[in-house]
Amino acid sequence: MPAAVALSCLALVAGPGTAAADTLTGNLQATMRISTGCVISGSSGGQSGVSFGMLDFGTQPATFSGTVSAAPTGGAGGAGTTQILCSPEITVISVTVGGGLHAGQGAGVGVGTRAMNSASAYIPYEVYQDASHTTPYPLNTPVANVAIPTAGAAFNLPIYGQVNKTGSQSLPFGAYTDTLGVTLTF
Repeated sequence: MPAAVALSCLALVAGPGTAAADTLTGNLQATMRISTGCVISGSSGGQSGVSFGMLDFGTQPATFSGTVSAAPTGGAGGAGTTQILCSPEITVISVTVGGGLHAGQGAGVGVGTRAMNSASAYIPYEVYQDASHTTPYPLNTPVANVAIPTAGAAFNLPIYGQVNKTGSQSLPFGAYTDTLGVTLTF
């Protein structure tokens, strides 16, 4: 092959210049939706079957009389006072407290629309909307517009229990219990 032909073949293989790498530019968007809601502070969430804790009125002698108060403790969030945490746009909730398993029992022992039971004995009690025990929760009726003290911050579950034993009779030994259904609507 003549030298002139070899040079032109070499020029065709190498081309007029080497091709540059192409690039692709643009944007990638990220998104997340946050829903409105409330949970028991410290819990992993969940909307039904949650534990609001316990109203523990302690241990009393069989002959006690007078009032004993309790606030919910030990809810799904752990030890301590049961607290609720709502997203910041929620400023009021509705609270419904059921009548329990023994509503209306034990009237001769004391005052209260709900009652704890041990065997065939009852201790009536009441649950209130305020720590001063002035406004009781009606049985199974929503109480609307319960204000959240500080939007977006945890607050105590607004349920306050009180036993008011007015009778002088002695109560049988045992553990007295009841279960209240609680619904928070936001």
